[in-house]
Amino acid sequence: MLKKMIEEIREQHILPDSVNQWRELKGGTNSTVGVMGTMAIPHMYVVKSNTPEQIKAESLFYQIYDSISLLPKTKYVDPEHQYFIYEFVSGDSQYNRGSKQELMSQLIERMIQHYVIADESVDFEWVEDPARIEEDRIYSESFIGSHLTEEDHRMVKDIHMRRISRVSKEKHYVLHGDFGVHNFLFENGTLSGVIDPLPKVGRPRYDLLYAFCSSPDELHLNILLNSVEQLDSGPFHTQELIEDMIAALYFRIATCLLHHPEDLQLYLKAWEEWKQHLAKG
Repeated sequence: MLKKMIEEIREQHILPDSVNQWRELKGGTNSTVGVMGTMAIPHMYVVKSNTPEQIKAESLFYQIYDSISLLPKTKYVDPEHQYFIYEFVSGDSQYNRGSKQELMSQLIERMIQHYVIADESVDFEWVEDPARIEEDRIYSESFIGSHLTEEDHRMVKDIHMRRISRVSKEKHYVLHGDFGVHNFLFENGTLSGVIDPLPKVGRPRYDLLYAFCSSPDELHLNILLNSVEQLDSGPFHTQELIEDMIAALYFRIATCLLHHPEDLQLYLKAWEEWKQHLAKG
């Protein structure tokens, strides 16, 4: 499939004729990804295919946030949304654990603070729709099982019920939606790019907590409080933030069991820490 797309790109002269080198990269579950360039500069552009719905959403997200330097710049979008081309962003996903405060500060300053309210032209899914969250909670509970206590599972269900009314009242912004360290690029330990959005709408805090929980290091209240204060999205209640964090951490534990079981003990240690914060409130 990638070879056919490359042939089409070259036949239509979408990129300069000198861009005649390409190779396939490892893609996601549904995506096919290739890199194109010249003999001298082999990594110049990325060609990505997926479902038309995802290509349309991802390219729109990059268009909305064209001014954010961390994000790739779109070069071409296939009219039928079979694929699109964006400029290659250098870096790798090797996050140095132990620098969570620095990472969060960079993500907020260079990206989350620039999020915009979703207008009528954006029809992305609401990521914290109560019905969707309840489905995720039930799935996570079945996957986590005895790794947490029955009391823990009931606590998360109660938190979810309390959060429904206040979350529903907040404005919807255009979010990355898969805002974790697996989609962050680094050069010499410094954040250099953010890729592979699954665009959604919702509170900026959703992406902030997703990023915070996406690695098990330094999941401490003081770091999260500093991050929320830096975001400067108005007054907040610490107890509500703790509940949001526990909900995010619960979902992350399920993801950890599925993809990174070696991190489970660190996440369980963080879980006990955050339960203590909730009890103190």
